[in-house]
Amino acid sequence: MKKLEKTLNHPNKHIKTCQNCRIIRVFLLCVLFIVLLGLIKSDQLHYLQIVTPLNAAILIISSGLIMFIFKLAKFLIEKNQN
Repeated sequence: MKKLEKTLNHPNKHIKTCQNCRIIRVFLLCVLFIVLLGLIKSDQLHYLQIVTPLNAAILIISSGLIMFIFKLAKFLIEKNQN
């Protein structure tokens, strides 16, 4: 924690944002873009019908499972090499 405080108080240091902050910013920009798109192109909004809560949940769960499988495979390969 002290290291972070020194980095924040030092005038010549560039503060790196954490990965969670970047993900949240990208998400908020995407939401803003979709809202603006909906306001501007309201007659062509039928293209976004595929974006439903169920499809979003399926995408999140499947991407999490794929990442888990890759990390498990990496762990098992590294364990067998040692």
